[in-house]
Parts: sequence; C-alpha cells; structure tokens
Amino acid sequence: MLRTLLRLTLAALVRLILRPRVRGLENLPPGPFIIASNHLSFFDSLFIPILTPCRVHFVGKQGWLEMPGLKGKAQALFFRSIDMISIDKSSGAGVTSGLTGALDILKRGDVVGIHVEGGRSPDGRLYKGNAGVAWLALAGGFPVVPCGLIGTDKVHPVGSKRLHVARFTVNFGAPLTFEEDHGRQADRRVRRTVTDRITQAIAAQSGQEYADIYLSTVRERMKQNSGA
Repeated sequence: MLRTLLRLTLAALVRLILRPRVRGLENLPPGPFIIASNHLSFFDSLFIPILTPCRVHFVGKQGWLEMPGLKGKAQALFFRSIDMISIDKSSGAGVTSGLTGALDILKRGDVVGIHVEGGRSPDGRLYKGNAGVAWLALAGGFPVVPCGLIGTDKVHPVGSKRLHVARFTVNFGAPLTFEEDHGRQADRRVRRTVTDRITQAIAAQSGQEYADIYLSTVRERMKQNSGA
C-alpha cells in the first residue's frame, strides 16, 4: 500500500512539474517483459517505473544501497521502495546472482527494467550494450521492449547536485522477441548478436549517435587521462 502511494505521488509530481512525453505505451505487451533503455540521468531508473502502467523492477548497482550516513540510508530506503534489483558489479558472481534474481522476478509475472550500457552516458552518445539483457531474454524467452529516453540529462545533468525543470521524452518501441534462440544464453555469440539488436532498437527510439565501445572502457580511459 505504501509503495503504491509513493509511486502514485511521485508520478503525479513528475507529470505536473516536468510534463514528460510518454509515447508508445501501446507497445507494452501483456505479461512479463523486459524494458531495455539508454541511460542519461541518475533519475532514469525512477522515471521509467513511475511512468509505466505496470510494476517495474529496475536493475541498479549495489553501491546505491550502501552509501554511508543518513543520506545514504534515505537513498537506500527510496530505491528499495521502488523495487530496485541490486547487482554487485565488482564480481562475476555478483552479476550472475543479480541477473538470476531478475529472472525469478520475470518468471513470477513482473516486469524488469535494465540500462543496457551499464551506466550513464558522459556525452549523450549510446554505448555498446552489455549482454546481461540478452541473457535474461534468452534464458526466459521474454520479449524486450526498447526504450529511448530523450532529455533526462537536462533534468539532472552529469555532475549536477540539483534537479532542473525540463521536459523529457520516454519512447517505447515495438517488442523484440528471440524465440529462435530461446535457451541459448550460454552462447556468447548469440548473446552478442541479441544485445546488438536491442541496442540498435534503443538508438532508433532515442535518436542517439551510437558508439561501438563499452562505457566501462571509456570511463577507464577518462580516468587514466585525468591522472596523467
């Protein structure tokens, strides 16, 4: 009850103040499915669940739940209240455990959301997708709805400590299905092909320039350059 009230309150505030454009809701299939999106703002994993007319569990990093102090505790409470699925990205076992938890949520009939790049774009481009989304789709045979976010970086720019009043757009594309490869999640080449299809579908909804490089690689290069 409290979770539903919080979701409705947040959705009303976001719609009133930021006036988002939400397009393609008719593309959301019945039953469990995966929402795969780009990532421009810290609040993307909030905007999508509260603007989608179904319960969405969004994948997020474990660190969001482990920040120190009162602010950290409040942040952890908030993310748990919006059904965040935490993944420990520091180890392969942590990622596998998080994805398995997401798969269990899909199997019970709920919706899972995931940012395919694994983090926020630093420059507005769409980076190469990580294969976790393909693993989920292939392991359970679930459809994937590509979601393109536009303008959420204006609401909360990278590095900003406050929100800005700016309109943004959430575009949902037609669902992608991969019945021919169902159960082949252990095949790396199949996972890569499926992930690339999903990422290109997201690009079609977001209008972003595609960068054929992992975001993690870009971040590592930025870190090295800053320390040079």
